[in-house]
Amino acid sequence: MAGGRRATWSGLAVLWFAAVAVDASAPLTERIEAVSLQGTLQRVPVAPDDAQPVTRVLIVFPGGAGELGLVDGPAATPRPGTGYVVSARRELARYGTAVVLVDSPSRQPQMPLAYRESAEYRALLKQLVAHLRTRFADAQLYPFGYRNGAVSALVAALEPGVAGVILVGGVFLRYGDLAAFGVEVPLLVIHHEADRCIPPDFDESFRIRLRPTMVRSIAQAYGPAPCGPLSAHQFFGQEGVVADAIHGWLLTGRAASRLR
Repeated sequence: MAGGRRATWSGLAVLWFAAVAVDASAPLTERIEAVSLQGTLQRVPVAPDDAQPVTRVLIVFPGGAGELGLVDGPAATPRPGTGYVVSARRELARYGTAVVLVDSPSRQPQMPLAYRESAEYRALLKQLVAHLRTRFADAQLYPFGYRNGAVSALVAALEPGVAGVILVGGVFLRYGDLAAFGVEVPLLVIHHEADRCIPPDFDESFRIRLRPTMVRSIAQAYGPAPCGPLSAHQFFGQEGVVADAIHGWLLTGRAASRLR
């Protein structure tokens, strides 16, 4: 992999914590912490917001196969182009909100959807959420699923201490079957109306079932790849608008039906 080899730690390979000041010009300052998950010490890059206490934690699960592309080295950051949740992490980590990016387990670096609901993965998420409850004892926890990461977020939402769930980039095919997950906490769903990175059998009846916040199209030229970093799927040009909506929901429990 470009930039170095992927870490070969067992369990959840690496978590990335970020809690940065609102000043968009300030760089992210990271440090490495060691966290024990299932008896194995994991490297954890941490970027705290020293200006204010953390009151909310976004536990972010990337889409696709779940791999962040983290590499060995003193600053184990995700590779560029990993998805909206990585490229917009500065926007998401503000107002006393910490962001935790969860990498795929090294024992299963390419996660199919079925694995995200497996007993093995559920056990990892249980220990992860328990750790975060201790690590951020005064904060509310919000699993955040991007694309296929929605499955992980819904599984994590069953753990004690979770205050709500956020699902972004609506290609998750089981929107109509959310009751099967047994999630009882508040749910925020955000989808772009011009998103073309969807499977042929994606059923938009989820709009009726969940009433998601729809990001409206703007006068914006997108790249040729429907799922790429310059696409509506990744909210290109509207990353800040989406982040504002997420933070507004975290603060008030309400979200507009449409964003622009």
